[in-house]
Amino acid sequence: MVKSIDLTVTEVTLAALSAILEYRYLSVKQVAVIAGVRDKSASELLLKLERYGALSHFGNSGLYGAGKTPKVYYLTKRGYRLLADEFEAMGRHVAPFKAVNMNSKWSPVMFHRMATLDVMMSLERDLAGLKDYLRVGTLVEYRQERIGRRWRKETTDYVDDPKVSPDKIVPDAGFVVAHRGTGKRALFLIEVDCGTTQLTSFQPDSDVKTVTDKLAQYDCYLASGRVATRFPTLGSFSGFHVLIITTSDARVANMRKAARNLPANFHPYYRFSTINIVRQKFLHDGWLSRDHADHKTYPLIKGR
Repeated sequence: MVKSIDLTVTEVTLAALSAILEYRYLSVKQVAVIAGVRDKSASELLLKLERYGALSHFGNSGLYGAGKTPKVYYLTKRGYRLLADEFEAMGRHVAPFKAVNMNSKWSPVMFHRMATLDVMMSLERDLAGLKDYLRVGTLVEYRQERIGRRWRKETTDYVDDPKVSPDKIVPDAGFVVAHRGTGKRALFLIEVDCGTTQLTSFQPDSDVKTVTDKLAQYDCYLASGRVATRFPTLGSFSGFHVLIITTSDARVANMRKAARNLPANFHPYYRFSTINIVRQKFLHDGWLSRDHADHKTYPLIKGR
């Protein structure tokens, strides 16, 4: 039963609800980042919204030897109506409501998704501060899109035709930005590496997919040109990069060394950084190319 409580809807409230609607679910820390408030304030707001009936949650449960899983909030129908009514009053569009599938309260893949969402919240925070660039759209692998009678993850594509499973490529996330003056758009696809994937294999017939296997598949994807037409609703792109975000500077260095035998002409299409740096500032100027001999650092967006 929903408790009868007084609820004051603020800009922070709407920012939290809107982000949860877009990304399906978010933790307290992630809401704090995107709403620009402290963790404690975000926690109090989300708890109040849950008591009001606008949110529900999963997680917040013990794992043997690993403490607790994060408390992760998702929107209820009542929360969606609250957001839709407020947006309608301001003449703003709100996306359709999509219920969160709660068949599994928590699974190992959720840790990777939480790391990906940490990255995306940092991105959203930084994009909101840009004057000359517009955020066109974001992509995340767990969101589904309907193609005819079938559903697929919205980042899914294939490096070639026919579309067979070994050629499937599913980036963890992505985003598109456009320059307000020129209208030119750039697409960035994101791979979040939590340090568990083997860098390379010395057995050519191994079934284990390594980091270099994934990079080589991206090279094929770039060479095919399919990426230029995969996301038509987000426009056409004059720029493209694959962002590899991993656990440490040492792993970045090892990844770049492992990729030294991959085609050099594709090195400039990759940028590497660490999760800790990206959490602090996604649009920093210290991104590295795939070329392990290239010691220069690069911004993602020039002249921002």
